[in-house]
Amino acid sequence: MIHANTSEAAARFEEKVAQPVIGERLHYMDNIRALAMLLGVLFHAALAYSPLMHNLWFTTGGESSVIIDFVAFFTHLFRMPVFFLISGFFAVMLIDKRGISGMIRNRSLRILLPFVVFVPVLMVAYMLSIGWAMENVTNLSPMLQFFKMMQGNPDAPQPPLSTMHLWFLFNLYLFILVAVILHKTNFFAAKWVSKIVTAKFLMLVFPVLLVPSLATQFAPHPAPEKFYPELWSFGFYGIFFLMGGVIFKNRDLLDEIAHFKHWLLAIGLASYGYFYYTLPSTVSIEQIMAMVAGPQFKVDHLPVALAEAVVAVYLSLYLLIVGKKLLNQRNTTMKWIADSSYWVYLAHMPILLMVQFWLADIEMNMWFKFLISCVATFGIGFISYLVLVRWTALGWMLSGRNKL
Repeated sequence: MIHANTSEAAARFEEKVAQPVIGERLHYMDNIRALAMLLGVLFHAALAYSPLMHNLWFTTGGESSVIIDFVAFFTHLFRMPVFFLISGFFAVMLIDKRGISGMIRNRSLRILLPFVVFVPVLMVAYMLSIGWAMENVTNLSPMLQFFKMMQGNPDAPQPPLSTMHLWFLFNLYLFILVAVILHKTNFFAAKWVSKIVTAKFLMLVFPVLLVPSLATQFAPHPAPEKFYPELWSFGFYGIFFLMGGVIFKNRDLLDEIAHFKHWLLAIGLASYGYFYYTLPSTVSIEQIMAMVAGPQFKVDHLPVALAEAVVAVYLSLYLLIVGKKLLNQRNTTMKWIADSSYWVYLAHMPILLMVQFWLADIEMNMWFKFLISCVATFGIGFISYLVLVRWTALGWMLSGRNKL
C-alpha cells in the first residue's frame, strides 16, 4: 500500500515537472510568433515580383520570377496559421494566469487598441502613398493603372473598406471572445477534449476540419480583411487558434508529435508541391471581384483545399517542434527582435510601398530591387522602433514595459 502511494506520488511529481509552469516564459513560442510576423514583411515585398499577383498588387513591375511565387506562397500557407495557433496557446495561458477579466484587459490593450489606433492612420498612409505613385510613377502596375482609370469616374465601383494587413488583429480579437465563452464551458480543460485531441487527431483529423472553409476560397487563400466576421476565417484560422488553446492544456502533445517530425516535413513539402502545381499562372481582377462577391464552395476544389490544409497543419506543427528545440532559450537579440516585430509589422506596408514605388522607374535587376526594399523596410522599421516607440506609451501598448 505504501509502495503504491509512493508510486502515485512520484508519477504526479513527474507529470508536474514535465509541464511548464504557467508563469514560465516559453521563449520558442515568442520567437516563432515574432519570426512569423517578420516573414510577413518579406512576403509582401515578394508580391511585387510575383507572376500570380501581377494584376493585383500595387507595386508589380515588368519583371517577375516563379521562384518568388514558389517560396512566397509556401510561407503563406503556414505563416499565419502558426501565428494563430500560438495566439490561442497564449490566450488560454493568460486565462489560467490572470483570469478572464485579466486576459481581456491584456488583449484589449495589445490587440483591440492597436487596431483602433492604427486603422485610420494606415488608411491615410495607404491613400497618400498610392496617390503619390499615380502622380509620380511612370511604370504603373496594372492595379494602379486600373485605379487611375477609375479616378474621377463617379460611376466607378468603390473599393470596399478593408482592415488591410491589420486583418489579423480584428480576427484575433474575435477568436479571443469565442475563447472566453468556451472557457466558461470548461472546453479547454474538459477530459473528453483531451481524449479526442491526441497526436493522431492533430495529424489526421485537424487538416480535414479545415477543408470546408478552404474549399470556399480561391487558392492560395486570401486574407479575411472585411470589417465583419468572415465565417471561413473561423473555420480556418479560428480552428488553429482553438487547437493552440487545447495544446496549452495538453502540452505533452508536441512531444508526442515530435516523433513524427520528419514525416510532417516530408508530407508537408510533397503536399505543397501538388498545391503549387495546381496554381494558375496569374489571377485576374475579375476573378478577385468574383471572390469578393461571396464564398463559393466547389467540389472539384476539395483536393487542393486538402493539400493546402495539410501544408498549413504539418508545417505549423513542425515549426513548433523544431522551434522548441532550437529557440527555447533567452537571447537578448531575439528578445529585442520579438519586442520590435509587432511594431515593424504594423508599420511596414506604407514604408514598403513607398520604397517599391520609388524603385519602379529605376532600371535595376529585380533581385536587387527586392533586396533593397526588404533592407530599407526592415531598417526603417527597427530604427523607428528603437528611437520612437520602444520607450514610449506606444511601445508599452505593443510589447509591454521594457526595462533598461
